[in-house]
Amino acid sequence: MKQVLTLVAVMVMIFGVGCDQSNKIVTDMELGRDYLNGSGSLNDAVRHLKKAKETEQNPTEARVLLAIAYFYGLSTGDATALGKNTEYERDGKALASSLGSAELQAILDLLTERHRYHKGAMDAIVAAGSNSVPVLVDAFATSLYTKIQGEIEEMLIRLGQNDITSIVNELGDSRLTEARKIKLVRVIGKINNLSSKQKLVSFRGDTSGALQMEVDATLYQLGEKEYRSGLIRGLSSSDLKERRVAARAMSFVDESPTDDILKAMKDDDVEVRLHSVNALALHPAKTALDPVLNLLVSDPDVSVKQAATAAAIEHIEKGYGKGLAKRLVNMVKKLENPDDRLRVIKLIRTDRIRNQIKVNKFENLEYQIYEYMEGKEQNEMVKRELNFLLNDLDGAE
Repeated sequence: MKQVLTLVAVMVMIFGVGCDQSNKIVTDMELGRDYLNGSGSLNDAVRHLKKAKETEQNPTEARVLLAIAYFYGLSTGDATALGKNTEYERDGKALASSLGSAELQAILDLLTERHRYHKGAMDAIVAAGSNSVPVLVDAFATSLYTKIQGEIEEMLIRLGQNDITSIVNELGDSRLTEARKIKLVRVIGKINNLSSKQKLVSFRGDTSGALQMEVDATLYQLGEKEYRSGLIRGLSSSDLKERRVAARAMSFVDESPTDDILKAMKDDDVEVRLHSVNALALHPAKTALDPVLNLLVSDPDVSVKQAATAAAIEHIEKGYGKGLAKRLVNMVKKLENPDDRLRVIKLIRTDRIRNQIKVNKFENLEYQIYEYMEGKEQNEMVKRELNFLLNDLDGAE
């Protein structure tokens, strides 16, 4: 009798669990989210999210994901394949333009998670127009969104190409620190929208120091050449932040002031030196090659040495390295730091220096390189690069 009762109880439990599972309802919101987040049908994702937008008590997530789904389909070409390109574009723009700050913030948060619809999410924010600018500026240059600073800047630039006013207006936000305003002004410079000039001039009147110099740099980029002399003076400012801004600006200043940049290249601050040598890479000058070579092997900062290597190559390719081959080969022999030797070898492997080695039969530099590699070089990576160099020279016969 006990066995019969036990069996009945088990059957009741199984039947009850089955009923519970069969009564569980999967919502359109859940289905739409799963289709979009997974690898399901985009068409099904849109269909369920459209229903969820109308039926959910709080439709925020549905509206956010539906906007993303539309632009994801447009960005991948799936909308075209479905024959719904016009529909997705129309409905996507309409929905994006109606998104509020909280919804745009939700899309921004999703960008930090790196979903497959990453570009579609960015496109949805851009399609929201000026409504998205305050949200992007709040996230700009903040640690919470470190992973997507590149995307935030890209979206601001895209927005500013159509409407720069809303971005420039954000400079008046008292909550923004000077450092963030400097970076925002720099983005405005990258947008290069001439209609921002008047507002920037007006904003400049309420600024000073590094922020004012950054505004000057942006106005210079926008065609206001009278700010050039002030930017050059900034290289020798007692204010470190001003020197950094001025050194960065030297990359786009016309008639590059080589002598002033060379002085800045001796600055105690690594950022000033880095910007200065980057400027020389863009504006090579005969008098700059020797200082750049010295920086390449003597600067305490690796990033500056790497930038100096790139700058030296630009100078060599420009034709300023005549007769340099022997000096570079001797540098390889004498330098103690193997990383420095590798950087110099990179210069020797340029076409112009290799040609000098082949032409200079009297010095027999090719044999000197071989002799050094076989007899004195202990670092395996340097040996490998020297061997590549010798192979290059053999191939140049």
